[in-house]
Amino acid sequence: MRKNGGASYLGLAVIILLVIAILYVGISALQDQRVYQREAAITPTPSITPRTVRITEDPALPTSTPTPCILQKNSIGIEVKQLQQRLKDLGYYSGDVDGQYGTGTQTAVTAFQAQHGLKADGVAGEQTLAILYSESAQTFVPTPTPSATPAMLSSGSSGDEVKALQSRLQQLGFYSGVLDGDYGKGTRAAVKLFQAQHGLDDDGIAGQKTLEMLYSNDAQPMLVTPTPAAVQVLAGSQPLLVNRQHPVTSDFAPADLVNLSEYCDSSLVKIKYDGTQGVREAADALLRMLEAAKADGITNWQVSAAYRSYADQQRIFDNKVKSFQNNNPDWSLSRCRSAASVTVADPGASEHHTGLAFDMTVPNTSMFLGTKQCTWLHQHCWEYGFILRYTDEKQQITGFAGEAWHIRYVGTEHSLAMQQSGQCLEEYLGEVQQ
Repeated sequence: MRKNGGASYLGLAVIILLVIAILYVGISALQDQRVYQREAAITPTPSITPRTVRITEDPALPTSTPTPCILQKNSIGIEVKQLQQRLKDLGYYSGDVDGQYGTGTQTAVTAFQAQHGLKADGVAGEQTLAILYSESAQTFVPTPTPSATPAMLSSGSSGDEVKALQSRLQQLGFYSGVLDGDYGKGTRAAVKLFQAQHGLDDDGIAGQKTLEMLYSNDAQPMLVTPTPAAVQVLAGSQPLLVNRQHPVTSDFAPADLVNLSEYCDSSLVKIKYDGTQGVREAADALLRMLEAAKADGITNWQVSAAYRSYADQQRIFDNKVKSFQNNNPDWSLSRCRSAASVTVADPGASEHHTGLAFDMTVPNTSMFLGTKQCTWLHQHCWEYGFILRYTDEKQQITGFAGEAWHIRYVGTEHSLAMQQSGQCLEEYLGEVQQ
């Protein structure tokens, strides 16, 4: 009996211990839950936010956009690699991504610039890089090579073959006119430039050898010939040509500049802006011309523009682009630049860099075309060594719309010859160089 009683007590004790253990575990769990709830109320459990992944159609933009001011031939490094890869993604470049800015990279940059309305000089400057790495960068549109390459294209030719020729010359930087399929003097001049640079007979005729070179991978972008550091216009000398194909460098400065406000007789002509400069020889010719106008009863003249530095022209061009952007918010940057370049020269391509060009106006009015001053100027300026540089009928050759007020000094020998032939400066120099 005692033995059985002892066993009963032992069993009871075990049960009590088990109950206590269960209660302890339960209480601990409850406390942990309350602590968790308190902490959760203070610090909410962060929700899982899905990451937004930007899906970009090929070609993809690089994860980091290079920021050098300029890349050009012989540049090396990671920025050049990124440039090559971006050009390759867009279809302009097919060479090795080796970080060396060679001829192939230069050609690709030139083609990109031409397609986007930029100055096609093969130099990847700030503007070129900004567009290249933007979402508005266009993929390469290849120039159609004629299925049956004609044996010869020359002055008077027309059609799709000529249009393809013009497009290819434009991509390489030799042609800036309209792609109209007409082999005019502007196209002929571009062909001559291409031929001269590639060691071909520069006759302006696109024969078999010229066409084969033009459409080959060996075709080189136009090289910019350094402009002399100073302009001297001497009797019998060839006039200096400044345009998109023949730009001056950023450090260009004409020789013998004079302050027109101090140099010119104020009774003959007003100078709109103090400090306006011009080359002395051109200023002398201007004064002789206005003396003759005065004798004919034509007075009240004003010079509103003459010499401009490279920086001045850059500012004027940029302001014109901004004006198109503000007035046409749906236009791309390349379209705005193309529109601006019809009426405003690119930096380096302005006649005003020479100090030989004058914009003639009538004081206190925005009108010049149709005035008696304008009529007299157009009839007589050639007698004093000046030409009307830009006319509507020559726009396809010069690349600029007509400017009734813009005259350029070339000397009487050349102005007389151009008056008799009806040629613009590009045409005239093309004839001289034959």
